Amino acid sequence: MILERAKKSSAAGFLVPGILLGALFFAAAVWAYSASGDARFCGSCHSMKTVYTRWQASNHGQFACTECHLTDSHIAEKILFKTRAGLNDLIHETARDYGAGIGLSAKGRAIIVDNCLRCHASTVAGTRMTGERTDCLKCHRYLVHGRGQDEGGIRIEK
Repeated sequence: MILERAKKSSAAGFLVPGILLGALFFAAAVWAYSASGDARFCGSCHSMKTVYTRWQASNHGQFACTECHLTDSHIAEKILFKTRAGLNDLIHETARDYGAGIGLSAKGRAIIVDNCLRCHASTVAGTRMTGERTDCLKCHRYLVHGRGQDEGGIRIEK
């Protein structure tokens, strides 16, 4: 009987703190995911100051950065993509080696075009702007972040 109580209490002694630690970890992960999608977070990096300022003044300023720059898919893919992109940005921001003009990868461009079409599908439906080779950024590259992209990036002080 004493042995049974000891087994039960030791199991509960591990189970309760484990559940609390798991809940705390989950809450921290949800907070980090949410906070890292906030435009103020994206604009906090030195290399993004100009891009962030121009986005605030645009007609798209009410949307979060992730609404255009993150895949429109299931949560696991979003987390994976966001983690990869975030680590890439962290490495280059820390190394201070972003070029003066911040560009898009082919994957990043495809994500943005898909998100443009997700919001503006009815606008372009039945026009020559739809199809396999749609590229909204050919004509609308400066729509959200304005001209003068060469002011972004990091200048290396000498």
